[in-house]
Amino acid sequence: MTPRAARIALPLVLLLGALPAGIVSGTAAAAPAASSPSVTDVTPLTTKLDARKRHTEFFSTSFQAQANEVRLVATELVVKDAKGTAPTELFLGVTLSCASPSGRVTSAEAGRNVWPAGSDFVIPVTFTFATDVAGTHKCQADVMMCDPGNCSSPTGKGIVTIVSQKTDPKNYSFLYISTALPTWAQSERVPQGGDLLVKPGTSYSGSQSFDVSQAPGPVRVGGIFSITNCIEPAYPTACKGASKTASQGSARVTLGLALKQVGTAGVTCATARATAKTGAGSTTITWQQHHAIFDIFIPDFTLSTKAGCSQTINVTVTVTTGKGNAVVVESGSKAKWASIMYAIPGDVVPSGW
Repeated sequence: MTPRAARIALPLVLLLGALPAGIVSGTAAAAPAASSPSVTDVTPLTTKLDARKRHTEFFSTSFQAQANEVRLVATELVVKDAKGTAPTELFLGVTLSCASPSGRVTSAEAGRNVWPAGSDFVIPVTFTFATDVAGTHKCQADVMMCDPGNCSSPTGKGIVTIVSQKTDPKNYSFLYISTALPTWAQSERVPQGGDLLVKPGTSYSGSQSFDVSQAPGPVRVGGIFSITNCIEPAYPTACKGASKTASQGSARVTLGLALKQVGTAGVTCATARATAKTGAGSTTITWQQHHAIFDIFIPDFTLSTKAGCSQTINVTVTVTTGKGNAVVVESGSKAKWASIMYAIPGDVVPSGW
């Protein structure tokens, strides 16, 4: 998966605040006219991250909303390079948070390792923010850097460069807040039952059904998967079930996504599959990287209006592990990174992202 294909990934990762169980919970109303439309910030506060500072804010913006709105909030930190990291790598943890005028804060985070001569990559973080009161709500994104495995104290050295729209107009860092989501938008955590080990030469196949009968047009359907290379049996704990782990071994992962509109027997309805451009295909998770977030989706799925075709979509995602280390698909249990499947309006994500 290229960084471009990861635009507006939707992972509900490492939940730090109270989030809705799905993308919409309860009876969120459509945005009243007084509410702000979508907000896009593409000018980071800084493009140089210094590990000695440890915490650095790189986006901050606000929006007006009424109570009981639900908005999609997303950020992407596009990393260009790292220099002078010590001992060898740095862990970059990106935290995205939104604060209500009431003082309630909702947050999520994701991260991965960076090292000199590593390729460019993206750290995406997204969640849904349910407003509890009317007023000005503030969202910000910041990064924490430390020596991997030793983040309890200020450790680690190095400078990391992030990409802005000015330096790369095609693939850049941003903060995005959508308009209010409709009540039919949905997300479900996967896999069910906790973290799942996928051994070399085996596959995980997960399915979910979404009722999109209230959608006025095409929908965006996909999955976001937090996957960790089992370089050690201790983390994630599910790695202890692997027959072996290699501390400097890679893991080869192949993702696939298929949609099928449910229909009566003998009726052929709409189907679609993700392509290489939208996240399908194979990727290597190196031992230095350790963690990866994969975004796989179909951006504009249009249901057939043929007689016998329902307004329910069956979604099937497949994670296959090749030669090398086993991997763990993380479910978000025990306050760890989460994987989800989702269905949202096709026009929520800006065109081209």
